[in-house]
Amino acid sequence: MIERVKISVVMSVYKNDNDSFFKEAIESVLQQTYLPSEIILVVDGEVNIGIDSLLLDYEKNKLFNIIRLPKNGGLANALNVGIQSSKYSLIARMDSDDICFSDRFEKQVEHLVKYNLDIVGGQIIEFGKDINDVVSARKVPLEHLEMIDFMKVRSPFSHPTILFQKNVFEKLNGYDIKTFPEDYDFFVRAYLNGFRFGNIDHDVLWFRLGEDRSKAIKRRWGVQYAKNEIKLYKKFLHMDFYNYVDFLKVIFLKIPLRVLPFPIYKYVYFNILRKNS
Repeated sequence: MIERVKISVVMSVYKNDNDSFFKEAIESVLQQTYLPSEIILVVDGEVNIGIDSLLLDYEKNKLFNIIRLPKNGGLANALNVGIQSSKYSLIARMDSDDICFSDRFEKQVEHLVKYNLDIVGGQIIEFGKDINDVVSARKVPLEHLEMIDFMKVRSPFSHPTILFQKNVFEKLNGYDIKTFPEDYDFFVRAYLNGFRFGNIDHDVLWFRLGEDRSKAIKRRWGVQYAKNEIKLYKKFLHMDFYNYVDFLKVIFLKIPLRVLPFPIYKYVYFNILRKNS
């Protein structure tokens, strides 16, 4: 029997989001076998007419808490605002264009309670036009210790899948808005503060790449992304999560990937970094 704990779902939406995809994301949350007790939508600055129309409808439902920010401050800031406003002890992340499997929260709460975890994630399937257009999958390790080993090179969670104890967020003072990727940094700091991790061995989320797969992965490629990663790895070194061997390993193995010619990077991403369907 699952312990009946209440969940606050926190989502951010901004001007470039697609209203149809946003609606699909919300519907997948509302169709959960284990329903959340609160859905917090942080509107990160101005949004398009379609999304604004949906928000006006959601405002009529007491389940929703809609927070409108005057200007776009980025995902980390929006999440901080949303989580700080949450009422309940468990926080579920959700992106504005992804689709949850209907039993996502049920399985994650059960796993978190059973194994006394602080953060739990799951496996994702990446799709293009729709969920019948499967592109690849991201498989992440399951157990705490193997996740920590994995985290020396890559994030041990797929960020949109996580469900976590709110006290983790409070202990860490939230996401660092000056660091990117903010989720990887959040997980390392959580580990260093003694929190326990787990991933369930089930697909919990359809992750939308969209029809233009090149556009989707270009966010993780290029000189600026490489500079951000170097900055992050230096932070890990200063926090003593990395020793110098760890630091040099990621500098020489990962940074060159970001500056490869894009066609080569795209091939590596889908054929090596992801498990093809």
